[in-house]
Amino acid sequence: MLMRLRSPRPAVDADPALAAYLNEQLARVTTLLDQLRRASRDPDLLAERAVLADLRRQVGADRATVRAALRRLGVRTDWAVLGVSWATARAARLLPLLHRLPVLDRVPSAPSARQDAVQALLELEDLLAGLHRRQVAARVLADVVGAAAGEWAGAVRALPGRAERQLRAAEDLHRRRAAALLPRAATAGVGAAPAAGAVVAR
Repeated sequence: MLMRLRSPRPAVDADPALAAYLNEQLARVTTLLDQLRRASRDPDLLAERAVLADLRRQVGADRATVRAALRRLGVRTDWAVLGVSWATARAARLLPLLHRLPVLDRVPSAPSARQDAVQALLELEDLLAGLHRRQVAARVLADVVGAAAGEWAGAVRALPGRAERQLRAAEDLHRRRAAALLPRAATAGVGAAPAAGAVVAR
């Protein structure tokens, strides 16, 4: 008769709120990792592929840190939460497309390549949103760990700095992409305020 080996259970169960929060954060970083995987393989983001692939490796390492924190803090992985998050992320991939189609249709003369470039820019903005949320959560996790001893705790305390650098790298990508794609208004062009004393035609 074969016996299944089980990991030892913590002597005391973690606080329910802490367990729920950490599992949600694990689910979110898993979703972010999937976003980065897709972005790094997007042919319309070929010029950004090296940076995106590096971000993917970094976030993968951070996910391992979060999993280690769960184990050390006595939190069991909630596979139901991870499963729901995975399914929601897959369904959510269709919603931005449905939402953005009218936006792209407002420029009927734009070539297909131009539309693809706009879509890639919007995908980078979705990625930025995920990285920003993770930066906020990283600070919370570092506060939870506090001054706890151990290599795992040090890795958690390093998460806020890592998340900030990752966010800045993605912001730089997005800014360069937007600058290359979108025209800039002239200094005295559309949107310029009328000079003092000027008569505005009605």
